[in-house]
Amino acid sequence: MTGVPRLESSGHRATWLVFATDGPATQVEALVHGSVHVRTVADRETFNLVLTSDRPRIVIVSEPPAGPEDFGLLRHERQRRHQALRTIHLSPPSAIARRLEAIRGGFDEALPGSIDPLELVERAAILDDQARSRPGGRLPVAEGFELDLVAHELRLDGTAIHLRPKEFQLLATLAAHPGRAYSRRQLLDRVWGPNQVGDPRTVDVHVRWIRSKIEPHPDRPVHLVTVRGVGYRLDPPLTEP
Repeated sequence: MTGVPRLESSGHRATWLVFATDGPATQVEALVHGSVHVRTVADRETFNLVLTSDRPRIVIVSEPPAGPEDFGLLRHERQRRHQALRTIHLSPPSAIARRLEAIRGGFDEALPGSIDPLELVERAAILDDQARSRPGGRLPVAEGFELDLVAHELRLDGTAIHLRPKEFQLLATLAAHPGRAYSRRQLLDRVWGPNQVGDPRTVDVHVRWIRSKIEPHPDRPVHLVTVRGVGYRLDPPLTEP
């Protein structure tokens, strides 16, 4: 074991979603110490709602209470989001056939329900790292757009789009944690430095510039969105560019 992971917070949106009523899965939320936003649910209706609305990166489902209907929804969501979603299936220790079927059905991990809770958290953290990474350091930001962290470029279907240095850093900060809302002060600290005394409206100006390049209708943004009372959040497309 390497210790309980402390991952980046995602604000109020679920980063890990757990569907379980007992067993090790119900201990996940306490073990990550709030460093990821874990949402543990015990009923199908809430599970379906959080899965589709919060777009978690990690989903852990325990059978029971999860059943074929939930697995079908999970497969559909995985197909829509490709590698942005990773899934773990738990079942009774004797249900070897069910775990093999789960792997064949698209689950990333299929584990016995007797697994040590710390190991479960570690395995979920490994999958989380994979879900947040992109080959070659590329991050999706909008329809057809991706940010190349190695070349330091924004690309639209392979064609480079000019970004000012601070535009790139701002967009990279938001794209590294999709779905997380940042305040203007947080973005100033991360992009301009913690000793920056400038007006937080500097962030607003740069956001407008970025929107003019990545949004089909910059006055009605669907990716780089304003979170009222907080700041800004990046919602990349559900499928990778």
